[in-house]
Amino acid sequence: MKFSQMPYKRPDLDKFISDYKVLTDKVNNADSAETVFEAVAEHEKLSRSFGTQSSIAYVRSTINTEDEFYKAERDFYDENGPRLGEPMQNFQLALFNSKFRPELEKKYGDLIFKNMEMELKTFKPEIVPLLQAENKLSSEYQSLIASAKIDFDGKKLTLAQLAPYKESPDRKIRHDAYVADGSFYKSHSEHLDRIYDDMVKVRTEIAHKLGFKNFTELAYLRRTRNCYSPADIAVFREGVVRDIVPIVCEIKQKQAQRIGIPADEFTLYDDPFRYPEGNPKP
Repeated sequence: MKFSQMPYKRPDLDKFISDYKVLTDKVNNADSAETVFEAVAEHEKLSRSFGTQSSIAYVRSTINTEDEFYKAERDFYDENGPRLGEPMQNFQLALFNSKFRPELEKKYGDLIFKNMEMELKTFKPEIVPLLQAENKLSSEYQSLIASAKIDFDGKKLTLAQLAPYKESPDRKIRHDAYVADGSFYKSHSEHLDRIYDDMVKVRTEIAHKLGFKNFTELAYLRRTRNCYSPADIAVFREGVVRDIVPIVCEIKQKQAQRIGIPADEFTLYDDPFRYPEGNPKP
């Protein structure tokens, strides 16, 4: 089946919330591990169904930012997705505190409970309006980028369609493609700055309401970074600077020589061009 043929139907949000309440009660009142296993399977089916429809709406809205139907659908998920946080969190809490947790860990592994413990710290019902605002800002940014129409090579191109020109064997074309790309961002700089500023404020407020010092602490939990910390990342970055950067510099010098450009003239728009005979076609 082609993506364009995949059926789309907006989920019934009230039914979804009701179904999760039933599943939560099923776990809380379970008299056997098998009953909890059944609830987990039903949860996976529910979650997969909602996620599929949400993804279809998201992709189709970015394929054509002028499609009013899918723009409205995307707005629906931005507004209502956070409302699902509370019923899904209640279900997670039921699993997390289940008297059959040893059996659950044996069947599914203990990692899901480590991740669940992190996820449970990332939501409270009172942050729903802030999550909605965060979603809208993210969608606003993605829609702006997807809507780009750049005059280049006698055509009107999106940023994605401009990408092959950045790998052209002709150095001037590469240069001009980068200039055209940068011109789009520059012409929308005030819009982009406003989105970024608003996003920083919203995410900082979300973090503070959840009891974190800043958004970085929350972001580690959102990404379920369960085996390394900011301190570990700092050590990793130091290693990159010390060990990887010198190797990359050597590789780039060889690349410049290979494509016939003096190493001291190798620049941003030369970087994607790897071979004198041309890159594989993107």
